[in-house]
Formats: sequence, structure tokens, C-alpha cells
Amino acid sequence: MDVIFARNVNDAWREAIYKMDEIGESEPSRAGDVLVSPFPVVTIYANPIERVLFDPVRDANPIFHLHEALWMIAGYNDATWLDQFVSDFSARFAEPDGRQHGAYGHRWRNHFLNEETGSMDQLNEVVHLLRANPKDRQAVIQMWDPTVDLGVIGLKDRPCNTQIYLRIVEGALDMCVMCRSNDIVWGCYGANAVHFSLLQEYLAARIGVPMGQLTQFSWNWHMYENTEHLATVEGATAWQEMYPGTIPLVTDVETIDADIRDYVKNPTYAVEHVSNTFLRDTAFPMFMANELRKVRDWDTAISVASSIRAPDWQKATVEWLRRRRDAKK
Repeated sequence: MDVIFARNVNDAWREAIYKMDEIGESEPSRAGDVLVSPFPVVTIYANPIERVLFDPVRDANPIFHLHEALWMIAGYNDATWLDQFVSDFSARFAEPDGRQHGAYGHRWRNHFLNEETGSMDQLNEVVHLLRANPKDRQAVIQMWDPTVDLGVIGLKDRPCNTQIYLRIVEGALDMCVMCRSNDIVWGCYGANAVHFSLLQEYLAARIGVPMGQLTQFSWNWHMYENTEHLATVEGATAWQEMYPGTIPLVTDVETIDADIRDYVKNPTYAVEHVSNTFLRDTAFPMFMANELRKVRDWDTAISVASSIRAPDWQKATVEWLRRRRDAKK
């Protein structure tokens, strides 16, 4: 087993590129040839709130990553909602009814059943457990369901990340994510760093403690060989500045669940009614910049993105839009 200790996702991504070059072994997979680590790789983030990847070569889509994370926390599985950020998302990952079989948020909040109460909201359960007993060692969130995942043929998607372990260490919430199969380009240091750190921040706020470390255990840590051009040392080291800063997701614990659900249902309506300012001042300008991107109004999109309050999301979104404008994508 190998371990990457990193301050944030940018540091981890750079270290991962060096490590894959050092230990990666070529082998075939169902989706193409991969470079794969011969042993598990553990990534530990000291500052998981610094979740935005700035590498211009990797060119991660910050608008999609944030909105997919909010969609997850809301507990939804209608993948067609994500098509407004990645136009073919549901075509690639949804079943014929438009729903994503392995959608993490739906697994967190709605998939598993309690015989007495109906669907089990695992997020509420772990919040209650750790509020009542900060020493509890049974705060586990399940994503893999063998009754519908194990050996089932023909699914477009099933969970790559399978469990989440939570504990409070020295007064802060630590999270460990277990991953059976982890693509370092599209998964581990792109989407996963956003999805799970945002979940950790949300849970910590509801429990009433700060965020601690975020650990991801990757059983099969790999990179598709046709994406090697996105994993370059030059790109990973191009951004050398101090992390630009963050703002909190949660400013009103009592309304955060309703606010996120309402925002995902209708961002334009919800932005006038939410109490949590991150949704109004950061997520919504990103949403509107994406609407302008879709009609190729680049200058207005960049202007709107420049109003994003969170410094990290503003930087990433403005630069991502500029690259598209300059390439006329």
C-alpha cells in the first residue's frame, strides 16, 4: 500500500502524477487499457475544503463538479438534471428511465429501507449518532448494495465508492471513503475530491464540529492510457500560488437541507428564498455562467463568473470559461 499525504487536491494531483509514472503497470480493462497501481493507494487531505483543482491541462469542469455534489446531497438520482452541465451525462450513465442506478446521493438518503420507517436517510442517522456520542465508531454510510449491484449484468453505472466511515478526532470530523475502483483523472482527484469534501463539510456543520482530514482508500487506483495527456507534470505544477480562499457551504444549519433541495429543483426560484448564502452568491452565478456558456456568450459568462463570491470557485470558473472562449469550444 502507498500513501499520498497532501494539503489539498492540487498537491495530491501533482503527487499522483509522479506516483503513477513510478508504479503504474499497463493492463487491459473493460473500458480500455489502463495504468494501474499494483497495490492500494491511500490519499489523505489535511485541508479537504481546498477542493478545487486548477490544473489547466486537466481542465476540470468546476460548474459540473459543484452542482453534481449539490445534487448528491439533495438525494436525487434523476441524471437528466446533470445534462445541463455535461450534455451527454444521462446518455452515458443513466438507465432507460433517466435515473442513475448508482447515484451516491440517492444511496445516502433514499435507497436503503427501514422496515419501520420506510427509506433510511443515512446522513440524518450519522448526524444523530455523532451528536449524541462523539466517540461513536458505528457511523458508516453505505453506497454499495449487493442485492442490486453484485453480479448484475447490463447496468451503465454502479457505485465505485462503496462505504464512508466517520469519526470525530480531537473535536473535528474525519471522513474515510472506501473506493473499489478509482480513476485518478475523472474520479479521485477531480469529482471525488469535490463530492466527498462537500459532504464532509455539510455533515460537520450539522454535527456542530469543524472538518478534519479526508481520506480516500483506492483499492484499484488507475488511469486510462487514453487520458495520459491530461495528467502532466507541467499542468499540475502550472498553478503555484497559495490557495485563493474558500467560503462555507453552510451558514444556516436549520435550513440547509431544504435550501439545497430547492436549489436543485429550481435554481432561479430558490436563489431568492435560500438562507444559505453560498447557494446564492457562489453556486447560482456559476449556474448562470453555465447557461451563458451554452449559448456561447463568452464575455457575459465570464463577467457573471467574476461575481462568484468564493475565491476558489471564482478562479476556477473564470479560467475554465476563458479556455473555452479561446478555443471556441
